[in-house]
Amino acid sequence: MYYLKADITSPVHFISAGHFTADAQWIHSERIITDYEIIINLKNPIHMQQEDKKYTLQPGDSLLLLPGLTHKGFEYSDKGTSFYWFHFCFNNQDSIIKQDSIISSEEAEAAISLINNNNFYGDFSPFCLLPSTMKGVNLDRISILFHQLLHLLSSSYYTGLATSYLLTSLLIELTEQNILQLKIRHENETSSDKLPKILEWIRVHSLQNISLADVSHEFNYSKEYLARYFKKHMGMSMQQYIYNLKLSKAKELLCESDKTVKEIAEALGFQDEKYFMKLFKRMEDTTPKQYRNAYNRTHMNIN
Repeated sequence: MYYLKADITSPVHFISAGHFTADAQWIHSERIITDYEIIINLKNPIHMQQEDKKYTLQPGDSLLLLPGLTHKGFEYSDKGTSFYWFHFCFNNQDSIIKQDSIISSEEAEAAISLINNNNFYGDFSPFCLLPSTMKGVNLDRISILFHQLLHLLSSSYYTGLATSYLLTSLLIELTEQNILQLKIRHENETSSDKLPKILEWIRVHSLQNISLADVSHEFNYSKEYLARYFKKHMGMSMQQYIYNLKLSKAKELLCESDKTVKEIAEALGFQDEKYFMKLFKRMEDTTPKQYRNAYNRTHMNIN
């Protein structure tokens, strides 16, 4: 495992991006690139090789490909295989070739340990920290940022910096998810804390009509204790957290599907369409229809 540690005091330089969907069996061609590329898998296993190292990416996995190294597919993927991809480099060109830009997992986890234990954000905040591979990417959050990026690509913005700033935000989101994963992993190793299991149970059931009472019953806690515990560790109420998950999925469906607002509300476990619309407006400061109209154009790559 290696990590890319890169300065983001100025935005990364966006090069290109797209959403690939295979219309037949597909294998990645062999090539060497002069920039960085990240692939985020959405559907079906993807078999990639960089130099002598082979990776099989499952849906929700990401892969960071480095400049100057040969990469290719080593096995065919099925029709319908789908992934996001984007190329980028840094405005400080020296950072591409400096050896200290690529650090080991031990160095990365030591830095993250300082963040978690000693309020180290002040010194670390100018950097993104991207692992060679990452499992369990929160695709809901990534999809929102990526569709906004694709929307910018198909729009006539007066400056190309818009895509660079948004891509920088996407890299920050990946870094934040990586930090959270390592923190949860560390907590699982050092304590019997049930928070990661609670969060995963909520995520799996987030499209149902669930509440604090359902979670407290599942984990055998009183509602009062669980409400205080969750607020202390997550900084928000459990109901707010559930709504955040539902609205992330709602945004994805508004961008990627032709479902009506009523159908989306039902798919998210809302029994009242009007309440869903009111909640969306309160949390996003826009209506579902306005959100769909704002991000209804995407750049699709099917080659």
